[in-house]
Amino acid sequence: MDYAPIIERIFDHLEDDNVEKAVMGCLRLARHLNDYPSSAIFLRELNPNKHEVARVIFDDAAHLTKEAHKYLYEFSLERWLEVHTLDFSLGQNEDGDERNVLRVGAGEIDAELSQWERTINDMMLPPGMDPFDIAAFTDRNTQEKASIRLRITALNTIRARLKTRCLNYAIQVERQLQLQTNPQNFLAEVQTEVNNYFRAHSNEVYVKLTKAAQLVASRDSEDSSLLLTEVRRSLKSVADHFFPAMNGLVRCTDGKERSLGEEQYMNRLQEFIARSLSRSTAKDLLREELDQLSLFARRLNDIASKGVHTDVSLAESKQGLVGLYFFLFNLTQHLQTADPSV
Repeated sequence: MDYAPIIERIFDHLEDDNVEKAVMGCLRLARHLNDYPSSAIFLRELNPNKHEVARVIFDDAAHLTKEAHKYLYEFSLERWLEVHTLDFSLGQNEDGDERNVLRVGAGEIDAELSQWERTINDMMLPPGMDPFDIAAFTDRNTQEKASIRLRITALNTIRARLKTRCLNYAIQVERQLQLQTNPQNFLAEVQTEVNNYFRAHSNEVYVKLTKAAQLVASRDSEDSSLLLTEVRRSLKSVADHFFPAMNGLVRCTDGKERSLGEEQYMNRLQEFIARSLSRSTAKDLLREELDQLSLFARRLNDIASKGVHTDVSLAESKQGLVGLYFFLFNLTQHLQTADPSV
C-alpha cells in the first residue's frame, strides 16, 4: 500500500489548522502500519472513553497477549497525560485537589472554543440596572470571564500539543518509509515492525537503527565500514535497553558465571533472551529459537567487528543490517507474544 497520500493529507490538515482530521489521519496511518502503540495513542485523542479504547486495542491486536493489551492501554494513557496535563490549575475539585488535567477529545476542542467565545461576547451589561447591581454584575462577570479564558488557554495548549504530535508522527513515518522504498516488501515490513517497536520503547535504539539505514544508500567504501560499526552499536544499544550492564561475575540461567559488563553486551543480550523466553508456555519451541537467535546474533557481531579494522563491501554491510533487522524482528515478536511487559 502507498502511504504517501495519507501522510500528505495529514500535512494538509495541519496546514489548514484542522486538528481533528489530522488526528484521524494519524490513527488511520498507524492502523495501516500495525503500529499498535501509536494507534492506541491517537485513538485516545479522538475518544477518551477508556472502555472504547480498551475494546479497539483488543480488536486491533487480538493476536497479542493480555499483557500486551495492558501495556498498550497503559502506555497510551501515559502519552495522553503528556498532552492533557497542564502547567497551571483550572481550579479545585470537590476533594480540594488541583485540577490540572483536561479531558477533551480532539473533535470537541474547536467547537468548545467557539462556544466559549460566544459566551464571553454574550456577557453584556443589561440596560436599566442600578449602580449596586452593575457593580455586582461586573464583579461576577469578571470572575466568570477569567475562568472561561483560563479554560480557553487550556484548550489552545492541548490543541497546539496535538498538532505537534501529529506533525512529528507524520514526519517520522515519512522518513521511515523513505528508507524502505527499495528493499523487498518483506524486508520493508520487517523494518516497519522493528522501527515501530523501538520508537515506542527506546528512542536511543530507534535513532541508531535509523542512522544505520541512512548509510545503506551510500556507495562510499568508508561508509560501508561505518554501517557495520553502526550495526554493532545498535546491537549494543539493544542490549543496554533490555539488560543493563552489571558489575562482576553473574550466575546465568544455565548455571554458569559470566561477565555481564558494559562491553559484554552479547552475553547480556543472550541472558536477557534466556530469562524472558523461559517464562513462555511454549518453552521447548522458544528454547530452540533462543539457540538460533543467540548463534545468529554472535555471528552478526563478528561481521560487524570487521568494519572497524578492515575494508568491507557494500554487500557485507547490507547483510549486517538485514541480519540485525531480522534478529530484532524475531526477538521483539517473541517478546510481544510471550512476555511483552519486559
